[in-house]
Amino acid sequence: MVSQAQTAKGRLALERASNRSETAQSSTNAFDLRALFTTHYGSVWRLLRRLGVPSAQLDDATQEVFWVAARRAGDIKPGSEQSFLYGVALRIAAQESKKRRAREPLADLDAIPRMTDLGPSPEEQLARRQAREVLDEVLDALPPDLRSVFVLFELEGLEVREIAALHDIPLGTASSRLRRAREEFSAIAKRVRATLAAQQGLHR
Repeated sequence: MVSQAQTAKGRLALERASNRSETAQSSTNAFDLRALFTTHYGSVWRLLRRLGVPSAQLDDATQEVFWVAARRAGDIKPGSEQSFLYGVALRIAAQESKKRRAREPLADLDAIPRMTDLGPSPEEQLARRQAREVLDEVLDALPPDLRSVFVLFELEGLEVREIAALHDIPLGTASSRLRRAREEFSAIAKRVRATLAAQQGLHR
């Protein structure tokens, strides 16, 4: 969930971007940029997280999306704001993924965080956290091209044709990637759940 502090930080960054662009843009465009931020900041932040951007980089990555929007405000067609922002977010997430792969070894599914090692908490809160971390583990294990298609379709609710346009790929390719992503997601999820069940069994 996007905190008020994160939203305030992002709003400040966008305000600066809007102010810098006002010399080349009309006041209407500046207002539109602020409206764009207010409407889409939360969904862009969530999308970047689901695409694997680490928590430490989420705020900066989200702000970068809106910096790009501020610089290219004239390219955003009415009604296509979300598609524009999601396209930028996909590119930024891909850049972050490349940086991370260059710095870190590949994650090992055997190194899944031990949920039972967490301190005591209400059962429902633990269940929600567990479900979220399982989802993150499974998404992290998907290849980037499959992950983005899966996230956009299953979690963000975009249509396949919209996903194909965002990735600049044929409709058939997008459909094929979604099918493969669902298959791999199901297989990986079973492995993750089995690992967690084994870990919990050891601590009973």
